[in-house]
Amino acid sequence: MSPRILLLGLLCFSLSSAATDPQAVLRAIVDNQRGGSVRATLTLSVIRPERQTQYVLEVVSDGLERALIRVQAPPREAGQAFLRVGDNLQLYNPTLKRVLRLPPSGRSDSFLGSDLSYSDLSGRDLEQDYIPRVVAEDDGRIALELTPKPQAPTPYGKIVLQASKPGLVPQEVIYYDQRGQAVRKITFARFAQVNGRSFPTQTSVEDLLRSGYRTSLVYSNYRFGIPIPENCFTVRALEAGC
Repeated sequence: MSPRILLLGLLCFSLSSAATDPQAVLRAIVDNQRGGSVRATLTLSVIRPERQTQYVLEVVSDGLERALIRVQAPPREAGQAFLRVGDNLQLYNPTLKRVLRLPPSGRSDSFLGSDLSYSDLSGRDLEQDYIPRVVAEDDGRIALELTPKPQAPTPYGKIVLQASKPGLVPQEVIYYDQRGQAVRKITFARFAQVNGRSFPTQTSVEDLLRSGYRTSLVYSNYRFGIPIPENCFTVRALEAGC
């Protein structure tokens, strides 16, 4: 083999490896999923076999590890609020007029009785808590398998994340329990182009163990890439808003 052909082969291998570096791929997927700093209205629909409940939420986020979410409707739930700053999770109960602190493991807890967790709404836990590896890839799609890091506060045994190419746009996430059974599926749709990212404005969650248990989350009135005041991520903002 000539030195020129060998050099070309090594270059192609290097470019291919860089393109499929699992940590870089995961970071790009999460970048799309979070979209950067944002103010938006969220409509959360919790669907159960016997009923459907709808919430209107106001969200302010820096797109990284800080987010404030406040319930606007229905009236009986209005005033509830959730603040995340890194691993610090706090809830405001307007009836008790108290701020409650959740442990890091609470990131996987159900949000407002829905099939969404606090981690689904904010933060970059997929990067922080899991080790990714590429398990499938073609010209149009890539799949990552995420396994928990030691001591990660997660109930899942693994997560399989699929994204479309180019752009590494998130399409589907399937969560598996410690026995390897699929327990939850998230799909993304209706993508908005935000500063070179493809942000999913609609999220659907399905409980794979309970038929008829579904949740949808739809973004509206969204403004991305705007400055967010520091006081939006304080305990005072839980009660007073931002």
